[in-house]
Amino acid sequence: MISVVVIGRNEGERLSRCMESVHSALGVLAHEIVYVDSHSADDSLARAKACGARCFLLSEEKTTAGLGRLVGAKEAQGEYMLFLDGDMQLQPGFCEKAMMAMAARGYDGCTGIREDLYMKDGEVVGKNENYFGCTRERIAPEFGGALFLKKEALEKAGGWSADTVACEEAELHARLKAAGCVIAELPVPMIVHTDAVREGRGLAGVIISRRRLGEGQALRCAMALHQAGAYVRHENEKFFFYMLDWMCVILILLLGVWGFLGALFFQAAQLGSLLAKKRVRAFVSQKLFFFAFPAGLATYRVRSRAYTPA
Repeated sequence: MISVVVIGRNEGERLSRCMESVHSALGVLAHEIVYVDSHSADDSLARAKACGARCFLLSEEKTTAGLGRLVGAKEAQGEYMLFLDGDMQLQPGFCEKAMMAMAARGYDGCTGIREDLYMKDGEVVGKNENYFGCTRERIAPEFGGALFLKKEALEKAGGWSADTVACEEAELHARLKAAGCVIAELPVPMIVHTDAVREGRGLAGVIISRRRLGEGQALRCAMALHQAGAYVRHENEKFFFYMLDWMCVILILLLGVWGFLGALFFQAAQLGSLLAKKRVRAFVSQKLFFFAFPAGLATYRVRSRAYTPA
């Protein structure tokens, strides 16, 4: 059986579309839907029950996606698990093709093509037809919140971490890899994801975003699970440049003007390497990561695992 774990908060009509897409896509395949709600103020719970989902309510008010998935996995009864967010719609045929690939090639899980629709005032204002650039079958270099895998693989890796506001997918990916689990990426449509256009975040919101705070917290989660090494290796380029930036700071403090010149050389070399790979935006992202990563470590806290049936 496939256990479909859906998490959400105030998703409204999107949640109904999500669960209807699950029933439509899976058809006669044995499946269940487990819905974990993060204190919705709308009728999300009623909508989930109307779609036949088993529903649970987190006790922690300031929840995380990882916490919801952790609870959903605990309540799931199937040997296969599919994780979705409430703003995603499952595409027909993906799970069948994923199970065939897993059986034929020994994969522990699969992801597929994710299409993003960007919404503003109820209208589609943009889209990305292949968010992760999946064009061929390969070992997944990353994955988002949509993930199909064997329950035993998730348990072998230690399950979802609950205490990070973002980047819980990268943290789990690192532990799955360290545990010897293989997650494949298939050039098959998996989900359509609807996302609201983000506006007016301001400079502070760009520098200290949930995403960058989450990177620090994800490492802290990995440390708590004694898998910090796996996470650092998983994000080795990011941490290499992070240490390089710190070396530049130390050079300036120790050598003054000469240190400043040395720091400029290292920064130019970093920029040049990323330009050669056509990844100039990564240079700016690395600078923002340098400031936000320690803040993420400092704001880490353990969340309550308590929940109740709803």
